[in-house]
Amino acid sequence: MRQTIREPRGREGEPMRFGQQDGASPTAHLEQGEVRKYPRELTLPQIVAGWAERTPGAPALRFGRHSVTYRHLAVRARRIGELLKDAHGVGPGGVVAVLDGPSMPSVIAFLGVLYAGAAYLPLDEANPLERNRQMAQDAGVDCVIVADRHRSDWPSAVSLEELDERACAPVPVDEPTHPPVGSTPLDAAYVMYTSGSTGRPKGIAVPHRAISRLVINTDYVRISPHDAIAQASNTSFDAATFEIWGALLNGATAVGVDKEVLLMPDELPGTLAAERITTLFLTPALFHLHVAHVPDAYRGLRQLLLGGDAPDPGAAREVLAAGAPGRLLNMYGPTEATTFSTGLRVTEAAAAGDALSIGRPVANSVVRILDGGRRTGVGEPGELHIGGDGLALGYRGRPQLSAQHFIRDPFQPEGSLYRSGDLASWNENGSIQFHGRADEQIKLRGFRVELGEIEAALRAHPDVTDAAVAPLGEGMSRKLIGYLATRNAAAAQEVAEKIAAFLPPYMLPSEIVTVSSLPLNPNGKVDRALLSNLHPAGGA
Repeated sequence: MRQTIREPRGREGEPMRFGQQDGASPTAHLEQGEVRKYPRELTLPQIVAGWAERTPGAPALRFGRHSVTYRHLAVRARRIGELLKDAHGVGPGGVVAVLDGPSMPSVIAFLGVLYAGAAYLPLDEANPLERNRQMAQDAGVDCVIVADRHRSDWPSAVSLEELDERACAPVPVDEPTHPPVGSTPLDAAYVMYTSGSTGRPKGIAVPHRAISRLVINTDYVRISPHDAIAQASNTSFDAATFEIWGALLNGATAVGVDKEVLLMPDELPGTLAAERITTLFLTPALFHLHVAHVPDAYRGLRQLLLGGDAPDPGAAREVLAAGAPGRLLNMYGPTEATTFSTGLRVTEAAAAGDALSIGRPVANSVVRILDGGRRTGVGEPGELHIGGDGLALGYRGRPQLSAQHFIRDPFQPEGSLYRSGDLASWNENGSIQFHGRADEQIKLRGFRVELGEIEAALRAHPDVTDAAVAPLGEGMSRKLIGYLATRNAAAAQEVAEKIAAFLPPYMLPSEIVTVSSLPLNPNGKVDRALLSNLHPAGGA
């Protein structure tokens, strides 16, 4: 499953030049992000331990009235790692699931798992129990750590509160903070699941080095020990990778922000000011909600990052006019390439058109737009392929699926590329224009959703002969509609109840429409363009 991630060959700060096969392509020079130095030979615990030595009393985490310094964070994580090793045999190559919402104990537990040499698997407590169990089983976890409120569902799990309490004993001056020798920078640091088209979620294994590449000495953001980064994303959403490790690998502070605050635009500016937040990530849906009520909410931020979907340029223009943050950034990247692969600094000029571009490759990343293995020209659509140090190791336990999506780079034989399934083209100015998906995957409120996984769940009912799912609406009002081909009118309610026990809330259709048959195109496939005509609203 592991794919070697090799050092790009080029002088610091210079774009790489490829082209063994078609070096004359006018877009070849756009593909390589700036080559920058970062601690590529260190694991995440080693980097955090370095900050614990340099700035032991600096705040690492702050959630509400509770905070922990870098030294105490490193010691507590090291103790948790030792407890996991001794009691559960956790070690290099292993995986430990953690079930909790965004919290200080869960972040410390993640680091503790890494100190043990294993990878952590964040589980979403909003998921149905069976889905989380399936993910834990699929990942082959050594043990599961759960918050006490979930112990009744996981009776054999490790209590997060008890683990945290045992690690909280007074810290002697001479207690070590560095991790024992175990994992390497190319070992998995976490496994994160996304929707799968066959009905089975797929676990993406992300190495330590890919995370360091994301946040240390990069070119799209500037993070220093003086920064406070909001930790508001669900930890099973890969934006949390940026929020947590962007802080902890730079000596900054990760500050817990209640997700409910993000849903209350009038409360947001006061919270950001009170918590001294300098850096915030938002999905465009939340961004649009805030801009509609308080367009100057971000004026005190140094950096606001948007990602997970396409922001409205009109909303961006409104923020720039009302009181912009120091940097407004439109970011793009799949979980398989560790959160962000390209980025655009949004200016008035960049926001002048009908759609924002997704910018250019970020540092130590490679982005190629290919059509049938050939580089595309300016304005010519193709599939986005991503390489560089941000690549994941592959899909855990799925070698065939990994081989389909992680391929050899035809222009750099020692490298690999991830086939994203996203369509894009190069603009005249060297930025990348995003054109949507080449398959039936969509983005819904920042989450990647494989419609095929939902459809497979709908078809499981014996009275359903076929099923399809399609999005309806835009922005915050966008929702999924399920269409069932069945002669049993009661099947819709039965199907809705069954899938609610397995699919996460963001994948549940808001409505289920029963029809006698689904519309087909001349090739005998479901004609998705006609599905909205079956909805009572008539596609409005």
